[in-house]
Amino acid sequence: MTKSSGVFLDVDPTIVENNLRFATDANEEEFNKIFNPPGEQFPSKLVKPFPGFCIKTHEIGSDTKFFVNICHTDAIPAPKDISENELKDILNSDDAPNFRVPMSIGEIRNDKDKKGEDAKACDVAIHPTFFKKVEQSQLFKSFFVTIVFEGLKDKYGIICKDEKIILQNRKAFGNLQVHRVQQREIDEKMRSAKSPIEELRGNNEAPRGKPLIETISSNEMKCREPEYRLFRRKAKPNCLIGEFKFPDIVTKELTLDIGEDRIVIESTSKHYLLDVFVPLVIRQASCTSTFSKATKVLTVTMPLVGG
Repeated sequence: MTKSSGVFLDVDPTIVENNLRFATDANEEEFNKIFNPPGEQFPSKLVKPFPGFCIKTHEIGSDTKFFVNICHTDAIPAPKDISENELKDILNSDDAPNFRVPMSIGEIRNDKDKKGEDAKACDVAIHPTFFKKVEQSQLFKSFFVTIVFEGLKDKYGIICKDEKIILQNRKAFGNLQVHRVQQREIDEKMRSAKSPIEELRGNNEAPRGKPLIETISSNEMKCREPEYRLFRRKAKPNCLIGEFKFPDIVTKELTLDIGEDRIVIESTSKHYLLDVFVPLVIRQASCTSTFSKATKVLTVTMPLVGG
C-alpha cells in the first residue's frame, strides 16, 4: 500500500460547534415518519455516509493503531463558506469566532488490520461541499484534522500521536457505520449568548482556547440482522419487493429509510439493523410499506426507475 505522510500545520482552533438542522424533501420526511422510534426527543434519520479518505495514527498509551475514516453525506449541513484568508483570520483571532463545522463522530470500534493486529476505527462525517474544500486546501485540511482529533478527545478521551498519515490508496478502513442523526432547531441555539456546551459544563469548565465541539449524536450499529428476501414478480418485473421478518417487534419500534440503491431498517429497542444495497435504482417517491401484526413481516414495495 502506498501511503503519504501529511504535513499538518500547527493549528489552534477556537470554538467550533455543531448546531444542526437537517432539511429533507417531502418524500424523505414521509419515510422517516413511517416507523418512528418511541421516546425520541427529536426526529431523526439513519444515514450511511460515503467514503472519503482515511487517516492512520496511533493512540497514546496503548500504541494501538487508530484509523479515522473521513466521510461525507448531505444529511449533515455545510458550514459557512469561507476563504483561506478568512480561516487564517479566525485562527489568529483571540475571540471565539462565529464559525461552526457540523460533523458526526461515530462510535469507536475494535477491528483488525491487514496483518491481523488489533486496531481501532472511527467514522467522522461532514457535508460533501466542505469535504471537497478539505481535500483541496492544505490549510482547511490541517484545521479540520485538528478539530477532529480534538473532538475525539472531548467525546471519548482518546489522545493520539502527532504523526498522522493519510492513506493514499484507501478511502476507508473497515466498513462505514450507519449514523443516526437528529434534526435540531438551530435558531434557538444561535440566539443563545453561550454555546450549548458552555451551558452544560458551566462557565468555569470551558477554558478559553479549547475547542468546544458539540457533535451529532451517532451510534455504531452492531445489531442482529432480520430474515428477509428481495424479489421481483414475473408479472411486474419493474418493481422490487422486500419482505423482512421481525418476530419480536411492533410497528413503532422500526425505522425505515429507502435510498436510490439502499434499504436501511433499524430498531434500537430490539437491536435490529439491516443495511442492504441493491444493483437497481429505486423510485423513492413511489415506495409503499405495510407491516403485518399477525406474521410480523414488513413488506416494502419499491417501483424501479424505468418501470
